[in-house]
Amino acid sequence: MPKYSKLHKAILLAGCSFAAFSSNLYAAEVVDAPNEEAVSTKDIEVIMVSAQKREQALKDVPVSIEVLDGDLVEKMGVQDGFDLVKYLPGFGIDDSTEIRTTTLKTRGIGTFTNSIGLQSSNLVVIDGEVLPRQSMLNLAVADVERVEALRGPQGTLFGQNTSTGMLHYVTKKPNLNGVSGKVRTELTQDNGINVSGVVNVPFSDNWAFRMNAQWSEVDGWIDNTMPGHEDYKIGEKDQSGLRGQLLYDDGEQFNILFRAEYAETDSNCCSMTQIGPVNPDYGPKPIINIKDDGIIEGTTYNRINSSKSFDDTGKPVTARNPEANYGSTENLGFSIAADYYLNDDLTLSYNGSYRDFDLYNSSGFFTLNFPLERSAFGGNESVIVNQQEIRLSSFDNEKFDWIVGLFYHNTEGQRSENRDGCIAGNFGFINGGELSGCYDRQSTRNFLSMYEGQQFDESMMAGLNPGRLLSGGNFTTNFENFAIFGQFEYQITDQLDATFGFRALHEEGEATFERTDLFAPSDGIGMDTYADVLAMSQTDPSLIKRQTEKTKFSDSDDAFIYKAVVGYDFTNSIRAYVNYSTGYKGSSYFVTTNTNPLDADQFPTKPEQSSNFEVGLRTGFFDNDVLFNITYFDMTVEDYQVRATRVIDEEENIVFAGYVNAKEARSTGFEADAIVDITEDLRWTASYAIFDARYEDFSDTPINCPAGDGGELADRCNTDPVTGRQTFDQTGLSFPNNAEQQVFSTLKYSTEFGNTGWNGNVQAAWRYNGAHTQTINELALDQNANPSSSIWDLYFNFGQDNLRFSLYVKNLFDKPYTTRQNTNQEGYGQAFYPRDWNRFFGGSVQYAF
Repeated sequence: MPKYSKLHKAILLAGCSFAAFSSNLYAAEVVDAPNEEAVSTKDIEVIMVSAQKREQALKDVPVSIEVLDGDLVEKMGVQDGFDLVKYLPGFGIDDSTEIRTTTLKTRGIGTFTNSIGLQSSNLVVIDGEVLPRQSMLNLAVADVERVEALRGPQGTLFGQNTSTGMLHYVTKKPNLNGVSGKVRTELTQDNGINVSGVVNVPFSDNWAFRMNAQWSEVDGWIDNTMPGHEDYKIGEKDQSGLRGQLLYDDGEQFNILFRAEYAETDSNCCSMTQIGPVNPDYGPKPIINIKDDGIIEGTTYNRINSSKSFDDTGKPVTARNPEANYGSTENLGFSIAADYYLNDDLTLSYNGSYRDFDLYNSSGFFTLNFPLERSAFGGNESVIVNQQEIRLSSFDNEKFDWIVGLFYHNTEGQRSENRDGCIAGNFGFINGGELSGCYDRQSTRNFLSMYEGQQFDESMMAGLNPGRLLSGGNFTTNFENFAIFGQFEYQITDQLDATFGFRALHEEGEATFERTDLFAPSDGIGMDTYADVLAMSQTDPSLIKRQTEKTKFSDSDDAFIYKAVVGYDFTNSIRAYVNYSTGYKGSSYFVTTNTNPLDADQFPTKPEQSSNFEVGLRTGFFDNDVLFNITYFDMTVEDYQVRATRVIDEEENIVFAGYVNAKEARSTGFEADAIVDITEDLRWTASYAIFDARYEDFSDTPINCPAGDGGELADRCNTDPVTGRQTFDQTGLSFPNNAEQQVFSTLKYSTEFGNTGWNGNVQAAWRYNGAHTQTINELALDQNANPSSSIWDLYFNFGQDNLRFSLYVKNLFDKPYTTRQNTNQEGYGQAFYPRDWNRFFGGSVQYAF
């Protein structure tokens, strides 16, 4: 347990379930929209959020929250949720090579991969609707009122599984005020174009309709050296979406809102880039190569046709086979939200939704100039979500506000995937510079020992045994969550107020696992596809290497989580609060083609239980021309679900890759922000987060010793003398790939252009991320992680009345940076360069009516 646990309990008992209506003011103030006229700091106090299931002033919300205005999100060229995170200090993502596995984290802790059986520690919510898969963050950001980013557990009011944090998208709704709308076109580098439009039409005193549409496309920014596919740049993305909303409001007792939306995305993003000199011996070795003069040699892929690095090209570069590198999503959703005012004090509310999300993707691991992989966990994934919530509330009372409700959430997941590649102990046969065969390790070695240096003859191939990684599976999951929740807020004195929130839940989960591994046909050359060999195996069972019959797993759990906060107004300008909250994340089933649940120590993994302790101070001086806030937090997650990989049989390529529970993880740190109106036209803002996220207790990690012998971490490796089972002690080690210091700051100047009716502003923005923490392999091998980055952006906006023009330059000083990187002491390494790795331009024109 954290060393401050006794202090936490003492403060909690003293508070006796009290809560303060206080909060940290974060990015809502820090990043005011670059195309808007200057806003008085006095207006900061009435920024509205819905973090407590109702529209409420930000200052009255007892959670640590950042808010980004929807117009700001649009003008900054934000494409999706992952792009959004770079403007939210305290939040982060794990950059990956595919949309399926890039994940969100809060204060350094989150879910570090994706699987249909893995529930998320960080929740994504749209208008109160829970999206359980983090891959849904790829949805296009359009017609958004604001994005609320909440740190720490939020499960009392927002089920389900918000053990560490939440992103809440609040969309713009129909209104009865009159016909309005806008059309906007944005152009960027990489041939990017984004066209969007929205129209709001009231067609009676009580009915209104709103529709928004969005379409965009942009070319890739990562060069591709795969022979024959040089024009297939990596990073290209096409998006389109349509949302319709119908509102009925009788103006007195009842309103109801119907929503329907559809969106789709096609992308081939992304890939790491090699940095430093290319390692000529990288990849499987030795492979057989028939040289131009017919002489047989044992060599490596890079010695035949070397891949390129950033140092070679001066830009991000990779080698990708289109057959194994693609991604597309389809997202269909319906929802209903209704309020019935029983009387002046009581409101009955309903929120129901249905969503069907489909993902089809594959992303190869190797960046060699040979198509070693046809499919890398390629296939389709489908998630169907059904949510029902009913609430009874009484707000805006003098002393006592409250809300109680019932919640139901069901997630059905299905995934079919396969791996098809000349990898995993199988070696290529290169003839004429092309991959023309794939053979197993032993026969490849025998062939080279007998014939290397000789003139090639077809008869020599008789001793080669075809080999290929051919593995596929079908998996299903189902998570069903029932809960009763409530929150009670009481104004004890003029200076002291309190809130207690709770959620009692019951969750049931189940998963099915079905896997088939195949041999390459012995009469072939190791180039048959998985689908072809699977069809052959129906009449030739000898092709089946290993088959797991459909197996079903199930689990259920009950939990009670709560939050309690006590706060005190010392003066009208100084407020302090103490917050303690708990969270929950249900059991997870890690089901995929490279694992077998029977090899797991714990299947499913146990639920996560989190707790969050905060002490905050909020101040405002000089009629709120100067605002300063600071918060200390201590967030702990018990039974944290983390991925572990262990080689069981190297020769047979049997690897366990699944989820296990770390006994305790913890993140502590400070969050601070400042807003200063220097003059009526000039505003400076800054937001800062610093944290230390590490494993407090994880002494028996069931993985192989890193770097083989443990390297610099050898003293943390253990082997059972009887079973030979290896474990590794991660206690005290930091969570990997975290920028533990983050800053986002802006300086904005606004002005009127004389008496022309035109106005404009210019805003400079600074993004800083500290050096990333190292992975255990980087620590063991004494390698370097991602370095710090300091990036400036510049935004211009000008216009009059309904016509506005915007220009922006991201990475103003053209300073190359990466968001993921590792290099060894010899300079070999790899890195992920984002789209704005160098200077990036964009601009837009907007007409509103």
